[in-house]
Amino acid sequence: MKELIAAPAEEATIDQQADHIKPPTKLERVLIALLTHGSLNRLEAEKAPIFDHALNSTMSCEVGRRLGLTFSSTPEKCTGYAGQSVHYNRYRLLPGSIGPAQKVVNELRCKRGATPINWPAGADPEQAA
Repeated sequence: MKELIAAPAEEATIDQQADHIKPPTKLERVLIALLTHGSLNRLEAEKAPIFDHALNSTMSCEVGRRLGLTFSSTPEKCTGYAGQSVHYNRYRLLPGSIGPAQKVVNELRCKRGATPINWPAGADPEQAA
C-alpha cells in the first residue's frame, strides 16, 4: 500500500493563500463606496457590491459612534413605489474623516488577509496641506 505524504504547510502557493482571504465586511464596503464615489444613499447601498440594507444604522452606529468619523447627511427626494416620493439621506464623509477612513479600510483589509489599498495622494485633503 502506498503511503500518502502531505506537503508542508509553509509551501502554500499564492492561489491557495488567495482562497483564505475573507470577503470584505459591510463596514469596509460602505467606507470604500464613500471614499471612491464621494457619497451614498440607501438605495445605492442596497445594490451590489455594498449590500447594506440599513445604511442609516451603519452610518450612525458604526461610522459615527464606533469609529468617530464625521459625515454629513443631506435629505434627498426619490421616486418610490407607484411613483410616490420618498426621502432618503445622502451621506458624505467630511474632509477631516477621509484620511482616518482610509486607514480603517486598510486595517480591515489587513485583518482579513487582503492587501491594503494604495490611496491616491490627492484623495485626502489633510495630506495635501
